[in-house]
Amino acid sequence: MLHLRIITGIMLSSGSMTLLQKRPGVVSTNNFLSPSRLHSVPPKRALQGMPSTPGWRKGQLDTLTDWAVNDKANRPVICEYEPDALWLWTRWRGTVLKLTIVPIILVMGLSATIDYGVHSLSATSWPLLSIPPADHPLIQQLQGLNSLWEYQLTLCTFILTFFTSQAYSHWRSVYFTTRAIQGRINDICLLVAIGAERENCADDQEGGYTCTTRYSDSASQLVETCSRLIRLSHTFFWAATPTCSNGVSDGGFSDDDDFDDSDMDTDMPIGPLLLSSMGLRGLADNGELTKSEVNALLDLGLPPSQYTYVLMEWVGLHVMEGLKSGTLCGDNGFEENLLRQFTSLRAEYFNIGDYSAGRIPLAYVQLVQVLVDTLIIIAPFALYPELGSLSIPLSGFLTFFFKGLLELSKSFLDPFGNEGYPGQNIRVDVLVSELNFGAASRWVKAGEKLPSDKY
Repeated sequence: MLHLRIITGIMLSSGSMTLLQKRPGVVSTNNFLSPSRLHSVPPKRALQGMPSTPGWRKGQLDTLTDWAVNDKANRPVICEYEPDALWLWTRWRGTVLKLTIVPIILVMGLSATIDYGVHSLSATSWPLLSIPPADHPLIQQLQGLNSLWEYQLTLCTFILTFFTSQAYSHWRSVYFTTRAIQGRINDICLLVAIGAERENCADDQEGGYTCTTRYSDSASQLVETCSRLIRLSHTFFWAATPTCSNGVSDGGFSDDDDFDDSDMDTDMPIGPLLLSSMGLRGLADNGELTKSEVNALLDLGLPPSQYTYVLMEWVGLHVMEGLKSGTLCGDNGFEENLLRQFTSLRAEYFNIGDYSAGRIPLAYVQLVQVLVDTLIIIAPFALYPELGSLSIPLSGFLTFFFKGLLELSKSFLDPFGNEGYPGQNIRVDVLVSELNFGAASRWVKAGEKLPSDKY
């Protein structure tokens, strides 16, 4: 009986694999995850994102490969504005008003309740928009609260202003680091293209000019390989970095108010699929990686988040081999400059994670949060003795300014929208497409042929 069960199990398993391989549009997982590569993947996540799992969606891999190779940005890198006052007043998405509309309504409702309660409990009456009588017992009690609130108002104004300034500095640091990453990669591509070995064009005359030199065959291959790998290093870095504004989860939408941030598909991360064995094979099918490079990445045993640095190091090794063989021409200064760009790129990559990890201490944020919340909650009580019914709209304005500054500050501390603040996002898909054009086209094509006016 035992032998019969074993034979039956083998026949069923082999038969199912045969059917899986024969079905059109279905790919066997054995083609991508061999036993030697599965040992480094957690058992529960070894097949995550594969077509046989419930999380798979048709066309998802094609979407990500297109995202990885796109070189045309379809929107600004951040939410832009127009200086026209009317345009600014009518904006909703990505503004402080959207972040604070609920607290504003609640505080104004509390202020209206206070006004109604005081009028109901008072034996005397006064006009709706008039200041309540100062000798009223309840008003006298609230007047003491007003004095305490004014001290807190001064303290809150100073601390919140400084907090907003620090938060904006953090946002700017992250933004300029993303640009510095692009800059270092462009520098590497430029230096490799300039130092590439050149050969005569045999006086080829095209388009009204004479070509004097062009890349040699070996140099052309080196330039293409280095630009391709360093470009993919940048793509892999942002694929592995958590962000909710990557052109996939947010659909690549612009800044129009027609799009609701709640429609963002935050359950569609790029990294787990694009950096999986299937994603790497998809990039190989698109000519972005070679089969040997895919196999080498999978056999390294490193987590996919480290593929960025693997590709960057491969580019450095290609450069060093090119300098030794003469495919890259340059003296010690040229070599030192190139290596400095690699180390600077590594530092900028690490800076993104460092900024996120050490953006601001918990105690500081908690203090500002409590300070602002108590100021806003006490405001309807403290303002009523001096303003009466006018405290209803004015408490709403106060909530808009103070709560708005606090929420704006927290959105600055969340430059990639991972914590529910999509308005101030840095759009990763734009960074990727900009760099794809620069690394793949700008510097490589600029050095293909050197023209001359001599005919």
